[in-house]
Amino acid sequence: MAVKRTKKVSGLIKAEIGQIIQTQIKDPLIGFVTITEVVVSPDLRNAKVYFTVLGDQSQKEKSLRGLERARTFIQGELGKRLTMRYLPVLRFYYDESWEYGANIDRLLYNLNNHESTNIE
Repeated sequence: MAVKRTKKVSGLIKAEIGQIIQTQIKDPLIGFVTITEVVVSPDLRNAKVYFTVLGDQSQKEKSLRGLERARTFIQGELGKRLTMRYLPVLRFYYDESWEYGANIDRLLYNLNNHESTNIE
Protein backbone atom coordinates (compact mmCIF):
# COMPACT_ATOMS: atom_id res chain seq x y z
CA MET A 1 0.00 0.00 0.00
CA ALA A 2 2.80 2.44 0.89
CA VAL A 3 4.58 1.80 -2.41
CA LYS A 4 1.43 2.57 -4.34
CA ARG A 5 0.97 5.81 -2.43
CA THR A 6 4.56 6.99 -2.97
CA LYS A 7 4.25 6.28 -6.71
CA LYS A 8 1.01 8.22 -6.86
CA VAL A 9 2.51 11.16 -4.94
CA SER A 10 5.63 11.06 -7.14
CA GLY A 11 3.56 11.25 -10.31
CA LEU A 12 1.47 14.08 -8.93
CA ILE A 13 4.52 16.07 -7.85
CA LYS A 14 6.20 15.48 -11.22
CA ALA A 15 3.19 16.85 -13.10
CA GLU A 16 2.79 19.85 -10.82
CA ILE A 17 6.49 20.80 -10.89
CA GLY A 18 6.49 20.58 -14.68
CA GLN A 19 3.46 22.85 -14.80
CA ILE A 20 5.01 25.34 -12.35
CA ILE A 21 8.29 25.50 -14.25
CA GLN A 22 6.53 25.92 -17.57
CA THR A 23 4.04 28.59 -16.54
CA GLN A 24 5.34 30.48 -13.53
CA ILE A 25 9.13 30.54 -13.46
CA LYS A 26 10.76 33.16 -15.63
CA ASP A 27 14.38 32.63 -14.56
CA PRO A 28 16.73 32.96 -17.56
CA LEU A 29 19.11 30.41 -16.00
CA ILE A 30 16.52 27.68 -16.33
CA GLY A 31 16.58 26.55 -19.93
CA PHE A 32 14.24 24.12 -21.64
CA VAL A 33 13.89 21.82 -18.61
CA THR A 34 11.95 18.57 -18.60
CA ILE A 35 11.17 16.79 -15.35
CA THR A 36 11.85 13.11 -16.01
CA GLU A 37 11.24 11.50 -12.64
CA VAL A 38 10.40 12.25 -9.02
CA VAL A 39 11.40 9.78 -6.32
CA VAL A 40 9.67 10.36 -2.99
CA SER A 41 10.98 8.82 0.23
CA PRO A 42 8.69 6.32 1.97
CA ASP A 43 7.85 8.85 4.70
CA LEU A 44 7.00 11.48 2.03
CA ARG A 45 9.39 13.99 3.62
CA ASN A 46 11.97 14.20 0.81
CA ALA A 47 11.75 14.13 -2.97
CA LYS A 48 14.51 13.76 -5.54
CA VAL A 49 13.51 15.58 -8.72
CA TYR A 50 15.38 14.45 -11.84
CA PHE A 51 15.47 16.68 -14.91
CA THR A 52 17.01 16.96 -18.36
CA VAL A 53 17.77 20.08 -20.33
CA LEU A 54 18.68 20.84 -23.90
CA GLY A 55 22.19 22.18 -24.17
CA ASP A 56 25.76 21.60 -23.17
CA GLN A 57 27.35 21.07 -19.76
CA SER A 58 27.23 24.78 -18.89
CA GLN A 59 23.48 24.89 -19.61
CA LYS A 60 22.97 21.87 -17.33
CA GLU A 61 24.83 23.61 -14.52
CA LYS A 62 22.95 26.87 -15.05
CA SER A 63 19.60 25.07 -15.03
CA LEU A 64 20.53 23.23 -11.84
CA ARG A 65 21.50 26.53 -10.16
CA GLY A 66 18.27 28.13 -11.37
CA LEU A 67 16.14 25.24 -10.10
CA GLU A 68 17.88 25.29 -6.73
CA ARG A 69 17.30 29.04 -6.55
CA ALA A 70 13.60 28.56 -7.34
CA ARG A 71 13.24 25.57 -4.99
CA THR A 72 11.43 27.43 -2.19
CA PHE A 73 9.06 29.06 -4.69
CA ILE A 74 8.28 25.67 -6.27
CA GLN A 75 7.73 24.11 -2.84
CA GLY A 76 5.39 26.96 -1.91
CA GLU A 77 3.39 26.49 -5.11
CA LEU A 78 3.21 22.75 -4.47
CA GLY A 79 1.85 23.51 -1.00
CA LYS A 80 -0.94 25.55 -2.56
CA ARG A 81 -1.80 22.83 -5.10
CA LEU A 82 -1.46 19.66 -3.04
CA THR A 83 -3.21 18.81 0.18
CA MET A 84 -0.68 16.78 2.11
CA ARG A 85 0.22 16.62 5.76
CA TYR A 86 3.92 17.06 4.98
CA LEU A 87 5.24 18.68 1.86
CA PRO A 88 8.44 16.95 0.68
CA VAL A 89 11.69 18.88 0.60
CA LEU A 90 12.77 19.01 -3.04
CA ARG A 91 16.29 18.25 -4.27
CA PHE A 92 17.12 18.60 -7.96
CA TYR A 93 19.45 16.27 -9.87
CA TYR A 94 20.41 16.11 -13.52
CA ASP A 95 19.16 12.86 -15.08
CA GLU A 96 22.16 11.14 -16.67
CA SER A 97 20.15 8.13 -17.87
CA TRP A 98 19.05 9.89 -21.07
CA GLU A 99 22.64 10.50 -22.15
CA TYR A 100 23.58 6.93 -21.20
CA GLY A 101 20.73 5.56 -23.33
CA ALA A 102 21.67 7.79 -26.25
CA ASN A 103 25.27 6.59 -26.02
CA ILE A 104 24.15 2.93 -26.10
CA ASP A 105 21.93 3.66 -29.12
CA ARG A 106 24.86 5.32 -30.88
CA LEU A 107 27.15 2.35 -30.14
CA LEU A 108 24.56 -0.16 -31.39
CA TYR A 109 23.98 1.91 -34.54
CA ASN A 110 27.73 2.02 -35.24
CA LEU A 111 28.06 -1.69 -34.57
CA ASN A 112 25.16 -2.45 -36.90
CA ASN A 113 26.60 -0.29 -39.69
CA HIS A 114 30.05 -1.81 -39.24
CA GLU A 115 28.63 -5.36 -39.55
CA SER A 116 26.56 -4.50 -42.64
CA THR A 117 29.60 -3.05 -44.44
CA ASN A 118 31.62 -6.22 -43.70
CA ILE A 119 28.88 -8.49 -45.12
CA GLU A 120 28.80 -6.81 -48.48
